[in-house]
Amino acid sequence: MPESTPLDDRFFVLEQLGRALESLIDDNDLLAEASARNPWFAPAFTADALGAWSRVLTKQTLAAWKSHWPKTDISPKTVGLVGAGNLPLVALHDLLCIYLAGHRLRFKPSSDDPILTRTVMDLLQKLDPSADLQSAERMNGVEALIATGGDQAVAHFDQYFSGIPRILRGPRTSAAVLTQDSTDAELDALADDLFRYFGRGCRSVTHLAIEQGFDLQRLFASWVKWAHLAQHARYGSNYDYYRALFMLNREPFLENNWTLLREHPTLKPPLSVLHYSQHATAAEAESWLDAQSDQLQTTVGRGRTPFGQSQFPSLWDYADGRDTPAFLASLGAQ
Repeated sequence: MPESTPLDDRFFVLEQLGRALESLIDDNDLLAEASARNPWFAPAFTADALGAWSRVLTKQTLAAWKSHWPKTDISPKTVGLVGAGNLPLVALHDLLCIYLAGHRLRFKPSSDDPILTRTVMDLLQKLDPSADLQSAERMNGVEALIATGGDQAVAHFDQYFSGIPRILRGPRTSAAVLTQDSTDAELDALADDLFRYFGRGCRSVTHLAIEQGFDLQRLFASWVKWAHLAQHARYGSNYDYYRALFMLNREPFLENNWTLLREHPTLKPPLSVLHYSQHATAAEAESWLDAQSDQLQTTVGRGRTPFGQSQFPSLWDYADGRDTPAFLASLGAQ
């Protein structure tokens, strides 16, 4: 029987981490603390994110991911990670990639997520004391960088870290294609793509490309299960503000007392607002979105990302299409 490699050992540690994350789902103190620091991290959504990670860090799924992993020995480098904080644990995938690659991690958490991702990193460190995983306020001395941010932040990172290899991810969103014969089950699943995590993620669907003839009122019936978002103070304030603004500007829109639906060509509307565009055929809707693929993380629809699954990519479905393991392997290839 062949001996295990360091990479095998690290994948096994992630399997243990998956079980540890499952135990955090019921840690009400952690969920409450995260929500107190960032009200967008509603306890239910944080538990949802922990559950998603615990379900994916399993022996079977990790084995499938390992089959995609670069087969190369590396010389460890110090890799900086500047985390985003729009969703609970949104920086965890990059963190795990850096760990699996065997590099030294210097992690600067987002001010919007100062607790959750660091808690998971500490768990990982306990499971593998040999790993070099450290929090850092500054990226001094890093030999490579992975960072996510808005356009201005990405431009700053690109200029400041121009001398080292880097992956810089700017703002993206997601869209969906609806046909005249979209089923009730598809619309019900799509509602999760729209409203999970308040619609604040790059994989949250914010634009609907609709085939002409689709009945828009069917959308509102499928959204009822998410009506509780109106009770969230920040989300509700956004809704009230943009409703008043659209009325003041005499912009036409549809509403259901907590979401505004507006026909508009832009892909990323304000929070609590969804945009849609009408197209003669579903094929034209898909082509229109494909022409803007540089702004999209994924597109939901038949033959594309399945309805209801936009927030649950596979471990080897890398953000912005950048192969993170290949990038990390290239840093210290021997």
